Amino acid sequence: MIYKEYDDYIEVVDSSDFDVKQTLECGQVFRFKVRDFGYTVYASGQKADIYCHNGNAKIFTKNKKFFIKYFDFDKNYAKIKSSLEANPIMSDAIKYGSGIRILRSDPLEMIISFIISQNNNIPRIKGIIEKICEGYGDNMGDYYAFPTLTQLKRIPLEFFKSIKCGYRDKYLLESIAMLGDTILIDEIAKMSTVDARKELMKLKGVGRKVADCILLFGFGKTDVFPTDTWVVKCYNNLYGASESNASKIADYFVSEFGELSGYAQQYLFYMTRENAIGEKL
Repeated sequence: MIYKEYDDYIEVVDSSDFDVKQTLECGQVFRFKVRDFGYTVYASGQKADIYCHNGNAKIFTKNKKFFIKYFDFDKNYAKIKSSLEANPIMSDAIKYGSGIRILRSDPLEMIISFIISQNNNIPRIKGIIEKICEGYGDNMGDYYAFPTLTQLKRIPLEFFKSIKCGYRDKYLLESIAMLGDTILIDEIAKMSTVDARKELMKLKGVGRKVADCILLFGFGKTDVFPTDTWVVKCYNNLYGASESNASKIADYFVSEFGELSGYAQQYLFYMTRENAIGEKL
């Protein structure tokens, strides 16, 4: 087992399959803050302070059950990585991002977050999401919960404009109006990945990449391979190609990795992006 429970915290006892920095900073979630002691994470209406020291992590929270599920601690990532390493292209990526875990985030939060994420940078995405939480989420004392669907439906277009959502303001307004009306989140969870993707792509501004991010991080569908410019670069570097069709690349990787595609994507994406950033420093 990767963790132990104590009265008011969870201790990660096997750090080989969990690195909090890699997990939080690999692009799958936006509601966290870097602290002197480690990180503070906000998810739905929950909060956790993660104290990091010499590779060890202690997660202090009032809701241990929530964060055990959120960090996917009951899943055997050693087995997943072992299976992926049967494909020779995965070896370096897994070594580079060996501590990544796919978070079990709330689908509604992921839908809104990844609509905001389009052609956007991470500090701006985080700022917009926080303003939505502060404006319409429940006050939890020292933080705000992510708004419920009922709360989101109260947000006028003027508010989205005021927090600098850009062209995404209309996407958010129209997509929120559809949720719970013509598009039911609970029904999407029951669908096949292909049908769920089609349903999500009915939302304003949601293309394949955004839909696949929502499916992977919000619905736990791991037979997807979200493909952005970093993944396109990764594919072309790996295979000496010059392919620019993201859907074609996504389909190829899913044919290679099947139900483990989402895990493979995170390792390959993280290695490619971090190395590229490192080259610029």
